[in-house]
Amino acid sequence: MADPPDETDLLTELASRLSAARGGWTLGPVDLTTRTRLLSIARDVAHATERQNAPLAAYLVGRFIQDAVGSGISEADALDQAASVVRSLIEERAD
Repeated sequence: MADPPDETDLLTELASRLSAARGGWTLGPVDLTTRTRLLSIARDVAHATERQNAPLAAYLVGRFIQDAVGSGISEADALDQAASVVRSLIEERAD
C-alpha cells in the first residue's frame, strides 16, 4: 500500500478545499507513490520539451486518469498507461 501524504501537506489541504468548493464531491489526496510517478512524468516532459509543458502534461494526465477511473480502470493502471503514452511520445519526438 502507498504511503499516505502528511496531513499538513499543501496538496492534501488543496484537495480538501477543492472538494469543499465543489460542494461535497470528494477529491482524495495524492499518495506518495502517485506523486513520485506524476513528478517523474512531468520531469521527463520538461527535459524533452519546453519546461512549460510539464504542468500542462500533468494536468492532461490527471484528466486522463480521472476519465479512466470513471470507466472502471484502476488508478494505478491508468497511470501506467498514461506514463507509457508520454514515454512513447517523448521517444518519437527524440528520433
